[in-house]
Amino acid sequence: MKKIFNYMFYLLKFLLLIGAFGTTLFVMMRMNMRLDRNIVDSLHIFIPFIVLLVVFIINIIFKQNGVTNNLFYNLTCCLVFATVLFVGYRAIFDTNMVLNEKYGYGIDFNFFDNFIAYMNIMLYGLSIADIFFMFKEREKSKKIEA
Repeated sequence: MKKIFNYMFYLLKFLLLIGAFGTTLFVMMRMNMRLDRNIVDSLHIFIPFIVLLVVFIINIIFKQNGVTNNLFYNLTCCLVFATVLFVGYRAIFDTNMVLNEKYGYGIDFNFFDNFIAYMNIMLYGLSIADIFFMFKEREKSKKIEA
């Protein structure tokens, strides 16, 4: 049962990563259009997504079992990406927000902007945890060999 849940969350985290990145990109593009800024000005927001994607690719290439077989980490990834999706969709589709209705842009940019710092903290935390799990697996294999 644990293997089934682990595999399900492992696949789901990639789908949610794509969705969270797409939602963030959409909101940031609309925000930059409203402010007449270039998308390059908000590139720092997408760096944690890129770092996570690189770390996930490293896990796949080098078959890091310490990361891929960790049910708690895969579940946490799904929760973080689902939170980013939820906040993005709420900023876009929740018409009961005051600033969404007041300004008429169709997106509550202030709601999403307040979440960006927390989003970056969660995504960098996932990256750091992934790196720690990579090294933990190596330490276990070194102990077995010795």
